[in-house]
Amino acid sequence: MVYKRPMRPLRAMLIAVLTLSACGGDNGSSDDPLATPSAAIGRVDVGGYELAYECRGSGSPTIVTEAGYDSPGTTTWSGLMDDLAATTRVCAYDRAGTGASDPRPDVEGLTSADQAAELDGLLQGAGIQPPYVLVAHSYGGFVSRLFAEAHQAETAGIVLIESSHEDEIKAYRRFYGDDPEGDWVDGGDLLDIEATKEALRDARDYGDIPLVAIRAERYEDVLARNLWIQTQADLATLSRNGVHVVALHSGHFVMETGENPEVVLAAVEAVVQSARSGEPLPSCEALFGHLAAQCP
Repeated sequence: MVYKRPMRPLRAMLIAVLTLSACGGDNGSSDDPLATPSAAIGRVDVGGYELAYECRGSGSPTIVTEAGYDSPGTTTWSGLMDDLAATTRVCAYDRAGTGASDPRPDVEGLTSADQAAELDGLLQGAGIQPPYVLVAHSYGGFVSRLFAEAHQAETAGIVLIESSHEDEIKAYRRFYGDDPEGDWVDGGDLLDIEATKEALRDARDYGDIPLVAIRAERYEDVLARNLWIQTQADLATLSRNGVHVVALHSGHFVMETGENPEVVLAAVEAVVQSARSGEPLPSCEALFGHLAAQCP
């Protein structure tokens, strides 16, 4: 089901579909995506269907972005790609059935863990080498967390931006009920959200890798506001090296122009630097005190 706008665990599902256009540009495969630090747009076969991706910049670790519910990642992150590439290499992609990527063949019981496995196939097929800093928005947090769980040795850091949380699923069904039109759909495919939820229950310990959880200041859903505050704070506890920050003057799409992308950029840069140096993240105040941000 595609929930109504007030239901925010898979934040802004419909808005993402209505406001984000399909990825444009040349989607031909690159012979060697590592050969140049400039923009590279390509496609990778992940099992009979292809995912589209784009990389910019150079350096290690590589930032791998994840978009929100039913959104093409190359479009979602297009406005920040150059800024992120100033720090290190960054790659965005479209999940199957979104943007320029192919739809996946008929599948039953699709979970976010399956999508994480597709991401792994893309990274391997494109020759995008670890370590990775995963930067995820909204529903994309499910995919990135399950990728990190399966590939902890390859995951150097995580930034979660208004990420969905498994505890929201039951609560929102209690508040709003199930939509009779169907089930949770991403990229045209039904998601087994209960199996995804159970997988996320086991994806709660990322050791001491640097992790920043970003919460927006604005939240229009009165019924679920307290739950949202709790779940966003909980995400910062998934690592012993976690920081929680509130992006002021911002709604759900924190990374967009007119919201508070500066907080996102500062978080990503801090996680990259921590991954490179092996030093813990500075305090929230030290990282974000000069920005429009609040440390809970």
